[in-house]
Amino acid sequence: MPTVLLRLSAPMQSWGTTSQWEERATTVRPTKSAVIGIVANALGYQLQDDLSALAPLVFAVRADRPGRTAVDHQTAGGGHTAPATRLPSAYGAPRGLEPDPAGTLQASEGATARLTVLVRKQYVADAAFLAGLSTPDKDLADEIAEALTRPARPLYLGRRSFPPAHPIYHGTTPHPPETWPDRIPLLPEASESSPWAWTESPPGPGTIASPEQVPTTFADRDHPLMHLHRRRTEPAAPQPPGGAA
Repeated sequence: MPTVLLRLSAPMQSWGTTSQWEERATTVRPTKSAVIGIVANALGYQLQDDLSALAPLVFAVRADRPGRTAVDHQTAGGGHTAPATRLPSAYGAPRGLEPDPAGTLQASEGATARLTVLVRKQYVADAAFLAGLSTPDKDLADEIAEALTRPARPLYLGRRSFPPAHPIYHGTTPHPPETWPDRIPLLPEASESSPWAWTESPPGPGTIASPEQVPTTFADRDHPLMHLHRRRTEPAAPQPPGGAA
């Protein structure tokens, strides 16, 4: 079963699941829906396009360099009224100005006041992951590999402001999702000799459920639960440049 490998390495990356609005959390690793989103973006999919050809791809990811979770505090306007998240004294560009009789524009306090929202955004800093998408369809694997090499649009790791530090396509291997995390050498920037790996698996003892299964379309935010098996791996030391063997 061919497996397309994606090198997800950057100073900053973010992999959300259920959070939105003021609290933007990240998981400690890339999710399946996010990796499928990278592939869909590379293929030129639109937001509302059907994902049925990509959803069956079997997902696994290895944390060669886990990095650390960090938080940014940002502000955004919008008239939010929740007392816990607003900044009543924030300043915004004046709105609805009218000239006085002398023709001078005057901005009242009400014209500039904003109930600005305080947003907490988590991200994973200084991390490197190796993700794999496996399929028995060799033509689909080849199409994905070509798209990742020459993407239809710029690719990013969770947010548009988080570009990858290296080319994302890391080669195609014949190893299936159950074995490639042990067979593919560590990334050059790896900090772990026995990194954790998560592999998509049927429900059963030892699996965890995570809301990251690919929806019918990315226009729908409802991500069903997906079961993953988490384990330590024993890959070889980093290989010379040139991709997977």
